[in-house]
Amino acid sequence: MAKAPEPTTQVTVESREVQVASDHVSWRVILLCMFVANTGFFHGYDNGVVSEVFTMPSFREMMGWPAVDDGSVAFQKGLTVNGFNIGAAIAAVCCGHLIVDRHGRKPALILGSLLFAAGGLVQSAAVSSVMLIVGRLIAGVGVGITSCAGPAYIAEVAPASIRGAMVGIYQSNICLAIVGASVLNYLDHDVVTGWRWSLGVQVILGLATAGGLLFVGDTPRFLESVGRSEHALKVLTSLRGGDETSASRELAMVRAELAEERRVGSATWGELCSNPYFRNVVLLGCLFQFFQIITGINAIVSFGGTLFAALGIHGLTSALLPSVAFVVGNAIGSFGLVDRVGRRSLLICGMVGMAVTMLVGGSVVLATRERDAEGEERLPEAAGYIVIAMVFGYMFSFGISWGFGAWLYISEIMPLRVRGKAVGLCTGVNWGPANVISAFLAPAIIAGPSGPGGMLLFFGVMSALVVPFTVLCTPETKGKTLEEITPMFRFASCQDFVRFVRGNLRGGEGMGPASGKAGAGADKVDADNVDAGAAE
Repeated sequence: MAKAPEPTTQVTVESREVQVASDHVSWRVILLCMFVANTGFFHGYDNGVVSEVFTMPSFREMMGWPAVDDGSVAFQKGLTVNGFNIGAAIAAVCCGHLIVDRHGRKPALILGSLLFAAGGLVQSAAVSSVMLIVGRLIAGVGVGITSCAGPAYIAEVAPASIRGAMVGIYQSNICLAIVGASVLNYLDHDVVTGWRWSLGVQVILGLATAGGLLFVGDTPRFLESVGRSEHALKVLTSLRGGDETSASRELAMVRAELAEERRVGSATWGELCSNPYFRNVVLLGCLFQFFQIITGINAIVSFGGTLFAALGIHGLTSALLPSVAFVVGNAIGSFGLVDRVGRRSLLICGMVGMAVTMLVGGSVVLATRERDAEGEERLPEAAGYIVIAMVFGYMFSFGISWGFGAWLYISEIMPLRVRGKAVGLCTGVNWGPANVISAFLAPAIIAGPSGPGGMLLFFGVMSALVVPFTVLCTPETKGKTLEEITPMFRFASCQDFVRFVRGNLRGGEGMGPASGKAGAGADKVDADNVDAGAAE
């Protein structure tokens, strides 16, 4: 420990010099990042396309579904959506070490793109529910792989000055794909083969991306990690506009980081579970990912068409506006606010907005729903507009905060020794339990006695319950280095956790300097600080 300050200072100075040197941005690296970010379309399109496909008459006929959903149809919808989720969850947990780190980012991206295309082909040619679910499972594995490899590739090739914006494009493409799926579904909704065209677009997206990836190289970091230093320098020089001096300095820092990672080593799964410091921060990360989904976002994206159809709301406005709100919110949050107001404030305010809009929307539905002459549930026109506005507000609130914020946050808070396994595990919780539960619950609630209003209220209550968790367990990480962030989450006992919560109430400090005070007077100081924070 006594020798730590000197090397830390040296590395800090070197990293600053390299950052200044590597801030030169070439169009080549921007275009490369934008192209790789196309893999974000996979995630958004496959999630969004099923929303309206479920309501297409020709699709329902192929599936043998009645005009009005019952419990059996709700279960089949859950299975269809979860085929994708389960495939993505398995791939997300396993592919980081087995594919991305071992064989490279480029091969992983190509494999994921081809699997996405293959899954889309099986879905579009489906003649039974089993064939459809198998296709979604294959596509889900592809998306699980690209969701790990895509952001990693972008982060490793982009200069520090634009890295956040380039990774933000990936998330924006997820949102744009949902919008594109909504438009296409609206246009071919009543065409006999319309659902096959909507699902078949995945084949085009996957093959086009896989073909383009054949002409790009792997990342300099991966090439250096497997001993191909000359090739790594050549690739990095081209990405830095031909500035070999700058590229050499940056590559030297990459070597230093790789050496540090080898020195520190990677924690085993047993150590991750038994070491309380690792276990607790990973548990928090898993909860962030679980809450991101269980508060309703993928249920609204995947079953929005079912929701609005059950309420008698039709047209492009209801199909498109929520997705547009998602895109606008994501752009404002990721590019404009997150590095200004901070992660904590956005996550808290975003979840409050999600809770309010879902609770209001659900209450309006339950208070105003009525049945027409044919016995089908409908909303008065004014109530319909209020519900659309509430869903719009919900999607905007999610997009501006938790949509990108939960992913950003878990990538920042994980200690170096457990980062690979921890992020993979958190991603698996997102794709797996959270998505599986919400995908079964949403159609079941809509088809049940409480109907669409019950679904909105359920997710409103879930969002409201997450608000205190976010207030109590979210230290502010804006502008902090990894060395500064890790101690903020270093709690092992119940007493430590109390100090962790008090630090967050004091201003998002977590186990920061004030919270970490030792000695007999530490608890009193913490209590005094909480009182002061509450008074403020």
